[in-house]
Amino acid sequence: MELIDIVLKLVLAVALGGLIGLEREARDKPAGLRTNILVCLGSTMLMTMAVGIAQAKGGGGDSLVRLAAAVATGIGFLGAGAIMQSRGMIHGLTTASTIWVVAALGLVIGAGYYIPSLIFTLVVIGTLLAFRKFEEKYHRESAFRYSVRLPESPELLARLRRMSFHHGVKMDRVSLKREGRMHVLTFTLIGPEEKEREFARSLAELGDIEELKVE
Repeated sequence: MELIDIVLKLVLAVALGGLIGLEREARDKPAGLRTNILVCLGSTMLMTMAVGIAQAKGGGGDSLVRLAAAVATGIGFLGAGAIMQSRGMIHGLTTASTIWVVAALGLVIGAGYYIPSLIFTLVVIGTLLAFRKFEEKYHRESAFRYSVRLPESPELLARLRRMSFHHGVKMDRVSLKREGRMHVLTFTLIGPEEKEREFARSLAELGDIEELKVE
């Protein structure tokens, strides 16, 4: 196996894994650009080395199939780490699925199927983008007015914005007032009712909240 072929596969893994990672990064997901690139690189390199060893020793495809199965099993543990449970609610299934798909993409690249890997990437990105729009349209959005009273915190707004991105809701008409050593934050949360309930649960888990009103 020539060095140029290995380099080409690794560059393609960075490019295609990075494209999927960018979509995840834009959605502020835990597994973003670097995670998806590294998963794709790792599975690409494993398959590349397996192909090289099989060619050198004159082996068949059985060893490659076993490697693919081993990678799929191993990546399942990483995907499981991306799934969170909070009070009976499951989060991170799409992130875990994306990690698994990116690992499969790396195996395809490592096996030398360049055109199928490009088509595979386009299908994955298209699925993430198109069905996100469908979900946003399908789940009717509502507006909820929040009023939160809690101790002064310089990171408060940044934490809440990250939380809103994570749950797929939007904060609007944000107002922050100081009352002594306390802050009173009011904002309108826009999103589906189910996602608003998830946001409210996460907000309640922050602690130190003296008063929370939702209208």
